[in-house]
Amino acid sequence: MAQTNTINGYVYDLDSGEPLENANIKVQGSNTGSVSDETGYFSIDVSGSSEMTIEVSYIGYKAIAMSALPGQLLQIKLEPDVIMGAEVVISASRLDEKMMETPLTIQKMNVKEIQNSASGDYFSGLSNMRDVEIINNSIGFKVFNARGFNTTSALRVVQFIDGVDNQMPTINVVPGNMFGVNDLDIESIEVISGPASAMYGPNAMQGVMSVNTKSPFKYSGFSLKVKAGTQQYGEVQFRYGDVFAKGKLGFKITGSAMTAKDWIADDPKANRYGNQPTPPQNFNQMIQDQADAGVPIFEQFSDYASMYPDANPGMVQFLMPGYMESQLWDDKTKNYKIGGGLYYKITPEMMIKYEGRYSTGTSIYMGNNRAPLKDFYQTQHMLGFDYKGFSFKGYMSKDDTKNTFSLPASGVNMGFSSLKYVDPAYLGTYVQTMAGLTNNFTDPYHHTWGVTADESAMMAANGEWLQPGTPEWEAAFDKVTTNPPPYGANFQSKTTLYHLEALYNHSFNRVDLNVGASFRNTNPVSNGTTFSDTSSTINVSEYGGFAQAIWDAVQNKLKVFASIRADKNTNYDLQLSPRLALVYNVNESHVIRLTGQSAFRSPTVADQYNYLNKGYEYTVGNVDGFGNAYTLGSVMAFDGSNPEVLQTTYVEAVKPEQLKSVELGYNGLITKKFFVDLSVYYNMYSDFITASQVVRPNSGVAGEQSGVDDIATRNYTRYLVATNTREDLNTYGFSIGLNYYINPTLKVYANYTFSKLDTADFKDDFMIAYNTPEHKVNVGMEGKIYKGFGFALNWRWVDDYIWESVFAPYPYEIKS
Repeated sequence: MAQTNTINGYVYDLDSGEPLENANIKVQGSNTGSVSDETGYFSIDVSGSSEMTIEVSYIGYKAIAMSALPGQLLQIKLEPDVIMGAEVVISASRLDEKMMETPLTIQKMNVKEIQNSASGDYFSGLSNMRDVEIINNSIGFKVFNARGFNTTSALRVVQFIDGVDNQMPTINVVPGNMFGVNDLDIESIEVISGPASAMYGPNAMQGVMSVNTKSPFKYSGFSLKVKAGTQQYGEVQFRYGDVFAKGKLGFKITGSAMTAKDWIADDPKANRYGNQPTPPQNFNQMIQDQADAGVPIFEQFSDYASMYPDANPGMVQFLMPGYMESQLWDDKTKNYKIGGGLYYKITPEMMIKYEGRYSTGTSIYMGNNRAPLKDFYQTQHMLGFDYKGFSFKGYMSKDDTKNTFSLPASGVNMGFSSLKYVDPAYLGTYVQTMAGLTNNFTDPYHHTWGVTADESAMMAANGEWLQPGTPEWEAAFDKVTTNPPPYGANFQSKTTLYHLEALYNHSFNRVDLNVGASFRNTNPVSNGTTFSDTSSTINVSEYGGFAQAIWDAVQNKLKVFASIRADKNTNYDLQLSPRLALVYNVNESHVIRLTGQSAFRSPTVADQYNYLNKGYEYTVGNVDGFGNAYTLGSVMAFDGSNPEVLQTTYVEAVKPEQLKSVELGYNGLITKKFFVDLSVYYNMYSDFITASQVVRPNSGVAGEQSGVDDIATRNYTRYLVATNTREDLNTYGFSIGLNYYINPTLKVYANYTFSKLDTADFKDDFMIAYNTPEHKVNVGMEGKIYKGFGFALNWRWVDDYIWESVFAPYPYEIKS
């Protein structure tokens, strides 16, 4: 019975007779299909017994449609026909279309390229694409970005896994593949370079990365992958998928475990945490407290100081030594992931599905400070429904920072924890020294004695800072890293994101129409350790919708893409993102595209409500504006004598960032084996979201004498405040990709990217952090050697460039 409900067979190369692995076989007019294994074999469970049509395709070969009967063993031979750009993508317009005919710059990594990545993992392999950069926070935390403004927290791109936003809601950043899926479950990755807000809404300003996982209806069976490398790196991945109930019910389960020894940042200039002055210590009061307690030597000193007030030590500040990263962090990285899905076909065209993922791990994250995400976890649950042109999904994403702590705050608070040893050492030595110098407080005071006593006391105090490895250190470090600020460095945040969306596609003669709507709510709970949520609950809601029409204006020659999206955030006005694009087919081998569009970045929840104590500085959101402050630069220049140096400032409330972009592109088949894809663009940013470093008096008023007094006595707090630039920014660039197929299984490629920030007329003093090489080149080769054996080689060169960060003490030059 099973045989009569199964279509199976083999797929071969027509010329060589070699089996073709990962050929795509699909029953025409349905979602039922499979892929071939390393022997070329495939099997499809079907519900009927009558003759049906199957479609067989493979990259680099001519696709065919043929009749098949259940129970028949097919021998299928595909003819080599390398036609680059004919691959189907969905992310550009959120419907199926040929890659050559999309209105955007889009690149695709297929299952073969994922398997053969020369970088060891597919995520690092994305950096071989033009316009794309992968920034390494650490071994386990890599960040995707496109077209400039590279940071360790890429906030102008979005990343999806099967249509689910993969950001960590607490920090609004996608942690590469730390909380994603393993290599074995990925069918393809589509990357859009450039704005895409018209389709994807907020934050899709510079790029979209869309990961498509493998369906159990196409990819069944068990797979295992083991990797090992330097830095004690080891990883195990698995995937299992199967189909039941006569091809109607599919399921899969995936998992991975990774451990490694991470890189320790031990630059003495940037990574000595907590080497800063302490708050002034009131030793006069400490002496009086000891005298009131009846301690004889302090009673004697108190009486002596009443006659000679200059003998008092007064207010004393210590310079804390700070601690290196290797003293605060053990460099152990780990990542564990488990995921799965259930899929049920009510009819061949109607399916309901559930997907769930749970990921946990420990890895360094570097945003506005360095923080080990220790035992951090994220869980996602998605329910979806697909029927013909309609789809609906709802998902929940929740994270928990668990034992995450800030390295800078840890260094500062370990210094503060030392004060219970440092202060007594200073105090006792000072009084004992003064007793000796004054002949047991009987000789008249001499002004040099106070200096001598302070030097001796300071030497004694500096020997009392806590040292790693001692029991006192271990006890204090445990308290600091498990307790929240201000006395600890632990961030206790749990954030939940809920998302609903619906899409509908329909064709009317020569017009394809697709519309969509979405709703999202984000609710962070940190008890004041990460967000300003101690007095009220934070709930940020976003509503959005789009409509797109694709008109085949001149049949098979000219297509017009017109779309508009509207988005509303709880705290901001309605945002519109229009797009107009023309795609002109000169002929079957040459396509030109011209696109003009707007995009925007909505301030993240952190931009609006952050309240993060880093020890030396607070990072704060700015939904309402921030006043009573001086510029940090003027405070650093102030020497205590000239108050006119101090400059007051008011930091305007952060608002959505805007982008207008124009792009011209070309896709061409110079020959059937040689494919060229190039694009040139110009981007115009306004209200660019950045941050301002300011200083606020703790008790005084900025601009008044009380504020000056606070600055002079270091009675102030530093803040990093989210805001926007006052002036516009422009960027422009060019990229070209060349692909040549020597044969269907062997490809050589090269690409070049030029990227430039235009700051000729930019006069704001904000840090922009473009952090992007002006020139980048990739050259490589990949292919199949024999049956299941393949290879990939890539050579990459980038130009020298400057790296800026609010966390770095100064700009760094990154050498090529």
